[in-house]
Amino acid sequence: MKYKIRHILVMLGCLIALSCNSQKKEDVRLIGKWQGGLKDSKTGGLIEHIVLEFTNDGKFLQHVGEGQMKNTVESAYELRDDKIITIEKDTKEKAESKYTIKNDTLIILYEGMENKYIKLKQ
Repeated sequence: MKYKIRHILVMLGCLIALSCNSQKKEDVRLIGKWQGGLKDSKTGGLIEHIVLEFTNDGKFLQHVGEGQMKNTVESAYELRDDKIITIEKDTKEKAESKYTIKNDTLIILYEGMENKYIKLKQ
């Protein structure tokens, strides 16, 4: 009898752990590289070319600029509902953005600015 109760408690513990973890959402469409540009928050004009990269293991890389002026910022990311939540590796700064994907276009809404990115073919 004790064995059955212990077995049931272990199974319940596993189910609870799995259900807590299921709040995180996966969107396989997001994995890969997306090319676009950053807009100036005041003018709406394009100020910088950027490639966003989302990996299977939860890394989010922002490749900003071109040539010798290229800089990469590494973060971790997770998805919740229609939001991408990122935490920058160096500064630990947390950011949250709404996103949608339509065909090969990723649309990110951050601080009132909408930026569009086109999926790069691999």
